[in-house]
Amino acid sequence: MITEIVTTGSELLLGEIANENAQWLASFLNEHGYTVAYMTTVGDNPSRMEETFCHALTRADLVITSGGLGSTLGDITKKAGASVMDLPYVHVEEESKRLRKYYEDKHHPFLPSLDRQAWFAKGAHLFFNEAGSASGSAVEKGGKILIHLPGPPFEMKTMMRNQVMPWLDRKLGSQGIIRSLVLSAVHMTEAEIEEKIGDLLRAQSNPTIALLARPGYVAVRVTAKGADEEETMALIEKTAGEIEKRMPVSRYHLEGDVLHDLHEFLLKEGLTVSAAESCTGGLIGKFLTDNPGSSSYFKGSAVTYWNETKEKVLSVKKEDLDQFTAVSAPVAEEMAEGSRSLYGSDIAVSTTGYAGPGKGERGEDAGLVYIGIAGSWGTEVHREQFFGSRRSVRYGAAEKALYYLLQYGKKVKLGKNG
Repeated sequence: MITEIVTTGSELLLGEIANENAQWLASFLNEHGYTVAYMTTVGDNPSRMEETFCHALTRADLVITSGGLGSTLGDITKKAGASVMDLPYVHVEEESKRLRKYYEDKHHPFLPSLDRQAWFAKGAHLFFNEAGSASGSAVEKGGKILIHLPGPPFEMKTMMRNQVMPWLDRKLGSQGIIRSLVLSAVHMTEAEIEEKIGDLLRAQSNPTIALLARPGYVAVRVTAKGADEEETMALIEKTAGEIEKRMPVSRYHLEGDVLHDLHEFLLKEGLTVSAAESCTGGLIGKFLTDNPGSSSYFKGSAVTYWNETKEKVLSVKKEDLDQFTAVSAPVAEEMAEGSRSLYGSDIAVSTTGYAGPGKGERGEDAGLVYIGIAGSWGTEVHREQFFGSRRSVRYGAAEKALYYLLQYGKKVKLGKNG
């Protein structure tokens, strides 16, 4: 089922808010086997919105919109949808009664403008809003389906999960499932990877293979569609296994799964960790404490941005800061060891680098980061070069630090068992 997601709202085009709905919908629909072939964003302009809906319905079987179902003059999505489907736009009395009671229960007056939410394309199937006021709707015509969802993310997700997807399942039947496995190639470029698996890339159909440049590594995403979980994962495993024969990869990507794996590993092994952060400014601590239960292993993070703080808090030698600069392997090593001593942790991780946009104090390129790991296995330092914005460098460095933390933890485990 070819699907297009259309997010509406001028605030999205102005960059005032992130387009969370498009990302979530794409992921959710793919999980349920719907092929999301297009994504579009359009502002609150009637003619442009109708044009966008018309174009979407020429190339997709299912068009799902989010936003513009409320009570203001700018909430025009349903009216535009009725127009392009050539259906009358009508007032639904039962919905009007429901809205009156909704606002009465909330102790708000039912202003005339609020009744705009009770207008729909004639014959539309309504989806009750469990988390807000504006109901969603679906209209069908000429083999096409146009669905309107509310804009607030929680309302949209609740409606999509609880009402829209069950309705689609009843109407269209199972679409199978789409799953992805991300393999992380840490020390290879896209060109080097293509040399290794170029024949697989050229011959791909199902599964498909995509190379995605990330800060400090390349994600190799293997995506397959099948009738069920078993069939889909078997397709993925066959291709992933062939890739693993040809080059070193890890079976998780740094943006998500590494944090889950590290969390589970530390809980299981009973190891404690700490951090010393300069360029990442506390992101490692933030990531680690995102997981409930992290208090059992995470002792703390020292954000030591100034050189004087590195000296006083982490006992970094002034002569090393003067000789090598703060962004250097010796300083990353001393920061990690200082954190381990300060917090009494089993393993400590450090980051020091130039997040950009300017160059380092000795002309180093922005994105240069040293990551130190200290523990019973000794201290090791990794030199990394990240690319992109200041945010990309900082997040990439924090994610890579967690990766090295997990790899080091596995060495400690082997040492204990060996």
